[in-house]
Amino acid sequence: MSDGQPEWFSAALAQTATEHHIEVKDCGIAYRAWGQVGNPGLILIHGFNAHSHWWDFIAPALSSDFYVMALDCSGAGDSGHRDSYNLDTFADEVMAVAEDAGHSDDLIVVGHSFGGAIALKTAARYGANVRALISVDAKIIPMPDDVLGRSTSGFLPHHVYPDATAAIEDFRVIPPQRCPNQYIINHIAKQSIKETAEGWVLKADPRLLDAFRFEDQTDALLNLNTGFGMIYGSMSALITPEIIEYLQYVAPPGSPFTAIPGAAHHLFLDAPLPFIDELKTMLQQWS
Repeated sequence: MSDGQPEWFSAALAQTATEHHIEVKDCGIAYRAWGQVGNPGLILIHGFNAHSHWWDFIAPALSSDFYVMALDCSGAGDSGHRDSYNLDTFADEVMAVAEDAGHSDDLIVVGHSFGGAIALKTAARYGANVRALISVDAKIIPMPDDVLGRSTSGFLPHHVYPDATAAIEDFRVIPPQRCPNQYIINHIAKQSIKETAEGWVLKADPRLLDAFRFEDQTDALLNLNTGFGMIYGSMSALITPEIIEYLQYVAPPGSPFTAIPGAAHHLFLDAPLPFIDELKTMLQQWS
C-alpha cells in the first residue's frame, strides 16, 4: 500500500492506460484507454468538474472484457476549453474518441452525473453505433415541473493556490459529500490541478456551466432505440425516489435500475467495489 491505499486500488492504478489526443471542432480532446483493441468498446464519461482520472480505479476492472476508453470532455481535465458548450458537441467528442480508437460500432457508453446527459445525447444521436447506455446517478431528464433555466455564476470559483499541496487540501467534490476513502479523493485531487504562471488552479473551465446550454432530453429517452440501465446511490442527494419512478416510466420498458445501498451521489468514491460489481453485472446484459 501507499498513501493509505488498499491493495486492490494500488493494483488498479498499476494498470496504466495509453494516452491519446485528438481534435474535435477546433478543440483538443484527451482520452485514455485500457485493454485489448479487439474487445468490445466501452466509453466512460465523467461528471461536471471531473475528468477521466475519476475512472482510473474502475476501468482496469473492466478491461479484460472491454476496450475501455475514458475521455476528458472539453472544458475538463487535459482537454481544451471552448467559448460555449452543449450536449451535441459533447456527443461529437465521445464519438470522435470512439472512432479514433476504432470502436465506433456496437459501443456501450457509461456516464456519471453530468456525463449521464452526455451519454443519453450520444445514444440518441448515434443510435446505430451505440448498443446501450448506463446512467450513473444522473438526473438525465427534468421532472415535469422543473424549470430548465438556472443561474450558475460563481458555482465553480476560480481559485489560485500558491502550491499543489494547498490546492489538493482544498479540493472538494460537487455536490459535496463525505467520503470514507480519502485515498481516492487524494488521487483525484492530484489529477484535477495544474500549475500556471499565477499559481496552481483547477484544470476544469470555471465558466463551463455558465457557458452551457441546457436542454430537455425527455423525448430522447422516451424514443431511445438502444439499451438503457441506471445505477444510483440509495443515499444520493440528487436522485430521489420520485425521480427514479419517473425515469422508469420514461425509459425503455424493462430497463434495469440498481441502487447501491448506503452510497451517495459520487457512488464510486464511497462504494467503489460494490459499484464495480453492479456495473459488471449490468454490462453482462449487453455483452
